Order: sequence, then structure tokens, then C-alpha cells
Amino acid sequence: MSKQSRAILLVAALQFVYLVDFMMVLPLGPDLAREHGFAVDRLGWLAAAYTLASAVSSLITFRLLDRFDRKPALLLTFGLLALATLATTFCHGLPALMVARALTGAFGGPAVAIGMAIVIDMTAPEQRGKAMAKVMLGFSLAAIAGVPLGLELARMGGWQAPFYMVAALAALVLAAMAWLLPALEGHLNAREKVSAQVSARLLLARPTVRLAMLLQAGSAFSAFLVIPHFSAYFLLNLGFPRAQLGMLYFAGGVVALLTVQLLGRLADRAGPVLAAALASTAFCAGLAPFFGLGAALPILFFVLFMAGNAGRNVTMAATVSQVPSPHERAGFMSLQSLVQDVAIGAAALVTSWQLGEAADGRLTGMAPVAALAAVIAVGVAGGLARLAGARRAVALE
Repeated sequence: MSKQSRAILLVAALQFVYLVDFMMVLPLGPDLAREHGFAVDRLGWLAAAYTLASAVSSLITFRLLDRFDRKPALLLTFGLLALATLATTFCHGLPALMVARALTGAFGGPAVAIGMAIVIDMTAPEQRGKAMAKVMLGFSLAAIAGVPLGLELARMGGWQAPFYMVAALAALVLAAMAWLLPALEGHLNAREKVSAQVSARLLLARPTVRLAMLLQAGSAFSAFLVIPHFSAYFLLNLGFPRAQLGMLYFAGGVVALLTVQLLGRLADRAGPVLAAALASTAFCAGLAPFFGLGAALPILFFVLFMAGNAGRNVTMAATVSQVPSPHERAGFMSLQSLVQDVAIGAAALVTSWQLGEAADGRLTGMAPVAALAAVIAVGVAGGLARLAGARRAVALE
């Protein structure tokens, strides 16, 4: 196996652990609310604590990540993520959970930024859609295997069991990285060839960078207006059986896995416009249950949403990866993570204001939230076409 293939595999494993750690908290929300005694409409607070801490961490480390060998920086941040996940098992009550999730997010954001920078460093621009699709297998496998397994472990062994699982997986991946990843210092040589120091101000002075960040924010904001509440809405409003919740995420993950591979290749061959349009259509169709439509077929619409969101992510990643230069990639990814985390935190705040809990436990106010998500998703698809056009124009100059 080549160094590039090993790096992609390890970063995909990192993504898997990171996403299971983040994603499983959302469908576990009703269980956590019951065990820790808080209302289900406060689940967004956990997502907000995680993502806002990740944003602050990305802001602090933005100018540091491109100054060091990527390997030790990755091992440090990912190792701290594993410890923070383990610390979650000692929590009691919503405030303690928020602190533990904030620590996990603070270490997870830089770890993912470094991992993605490694993949971009080692992949030619015309192959990045395919490479990103492989890395994003972690997302699909998290939904196919990680989240359903976490739900079952929580059902059988208590809410702490999934966090023990994630901490153990993180330790295994960390050991594999320490053994298999080579030293990664090529970006340092590229940095020495440029006189300007990478900074957020210099990056954001470029129109393509500003547009890329705006699109990343819109994509994350639209998705996380609804993602934290799918589980609670399906269980409480649609009467979906708790015992089948793991199967729901398994089905969504399988289809998302196929979608990522297909649309990643389509973005490489035909550009991102068609891929983004297809993904956004599926994303919007998957919101139908929040409007009282398709309640008899909730699995179908959940699968459509998962496929659409995964397709949007891989199309976005392939297109945006071509914006930064080699010496600024980790910093760019950190800034991108910062913007994404702020958007997710903002989505959590919006839903905490908009959503409520009825006397019978049902969530109220989801229809306008879903409508806002659909409108922003359509705007992001159009903006991605504009970004791709701007990149082509720069390449021709």
C-alpha cells in the first residue's frame, strides 16, 4: 500500500471516530435527556458547546498548524480528543455534559483540519474528489456502523457504553497513526518560499476564500438546523420505535456511502454543479416529514436526507480543496473548521429559540426550521457553481 493510500485510510479512520463521537450524541439525545434530567428541546445546547469550543480552538491554532510537522500535531490533538471522550462517562447533569463535549470539540476541530490537510498535501488536484470521497467513507461508516452500534450499546449497557467504545477506537487509530504515518514536512518547505505569513486577514482578502467560507457556513448551518432533532422528532412526533432507531441510521448510512462515492467521482469528471444539484434536491426532499408529509414512510425520507447531505459534503470538499495553496492548507482547513463550527453553533441557538416541547413531549416548531434549511441549501448549491466558475477563471489566467 502506498504512503498516500495509508494516509487516506488513516484520515478516514480519524473521521470515523470523530464523527461517531459527534453524531451519536444527537440520536442518543432522548436517552441522555432522560438520564440527566433535561428537556429534549435543549439537545442543541450539547451541539453548540461542542462546535463553539471547536471554533475557539480553531481560531487559536489557526496560525500554528502549518508551522509544524503534521504528524506530531495530529497525534497530540487526536490523543486529547480520546481522553476528552472518555471523560464524558464521568459526567452527571447537562452542565457537566456540556463541559465534556466542549473539551472534545476543542481537540477535534484541529485534529480534523490537520488530517484533511495531509490528504490534500498528498493528492493531485484532479484526484481530490475521489480522495475526499474515500476520506468521507468515515462519515458513511459512522452512520452505518458507529451510530447504530452506539445506540444498541446504550440500550443494553447504559448511556456511558458508547463513549467507552469511541475512546477505545480512538486509542487504536492513534496507535496506527504513530506507526504508519511518515513525517509530513513538505508544507514547511513551501512555506519558506513565500514571504507573507499566512493569516486569516490575508486569506479572507481573496474573494474565492470568502465565498468558500460563506458556502461552508451555509452548508453546515442548513444541515444542523435539523440534524440534532431527527431522532427526537421521529421518536416523539412520528412514534418511530426506539428499538429500530439503529436500523434507521444504518439504512441512511448505507445509502450515504454509495452517494458519496458516486457524487465524488461525478464532481471530478463533470464538475460540482450537477453533483451539488442532485445532492441538494435529495436533501430538501428528506425534510418532508417535518412538514407533515410522508409520515408513513419516515425511513425513505431519512435516507434521502442522509444521501443528500453526504453528497453536498463531498462536492463541497472537492471544490473548496482547490482554493488554498500548499503552505496554507492546514491554516485554511482550520479557518474552514472555525467557520463551520460557528455556523453549527448558530444553528443550535436558532433551534433552541424556535423549538419547544408540548405537554405530551412532542417537539414543536420544526416546520419553519426545516423551511429555512431548505432555502439555504438551495442557495449553497448555486454558490458552489459560482465558486467552481471562479476557480476555472483563475486557472485559465
